Amino acid sequence: MKEIEVLYLEDKDLIVPTQGYEGDYGTDIYTSAGKLVPHSTFKSVIIPTNLFTAFDPFEAGMIAALRSGIGANSPLIMSNSIGIIEGTYRGNIGVILRNTFADNSLVDFVFDVKGNKIPLSQVPSPVKKDARAFFEAESEMLDYKNVNEGNANQLFKKIVPRGTVYIPKGTRIAQIFFSDKITPKFKPVKELPVSSRGENGYGSSGVDKK
Repeated sequence: MKEIEVLYLEDKDLIVPTQGYEGDYGTDIYTSAGKLVPHSTFKSVIIPTNLFTAFDPFEAGMIAALRSGIGANSPLIMSNSIGIIEGTYRGNIGVILRNTFADNSLVDFVFDVKGNKIPLSQVPSPVKKDARAFFEAESEMLDYKNVNEGNANQLFKKIVPRGTVYIPKGTRIAQIFFSDKITPKFKPVKELPVSSRGENGYGSSGVDKK
């Protein structure tokens, strides 16, 4: 089995990546702070892991994908589909999430990544304050007015948009895996070789069994 050495910084809020089963292809990474992920936001919510790594950038690249259970049981998706982490990157590896749920009502509860309902009162205050700051910053960017009046003043304090997902600290949020590096060498030509597909694309092969 091929191996690659991955250095990581020791940190009090880091949960070292693990594998669910021996021999798994993916390795689970964990959240290092709790976050609320509401829907209908302009920007995505970045979930920190406090995982800082270094590995041979000429040997492989790291790829991150949302865990399948979260994708199946919640409206969360990774905004960039998959994350690519270079061996030369020295920052905090974050999981970039978006909530695809749509609703315009306000409630006093949230959901966890399994779809269970949780009273907003049980969400830690620092997590709600962080979500409120995110909301206020977006409102200012989008030129929304009166964010401190009426129901808007209570958002992420006593109420949230219905469908908001709460991700506690220590959640197995994503999986990482490594892919061998292949360096492309682009070569200009006057014409490309003939192929059986040609320019056919966008579902040209159909959906039925051939």
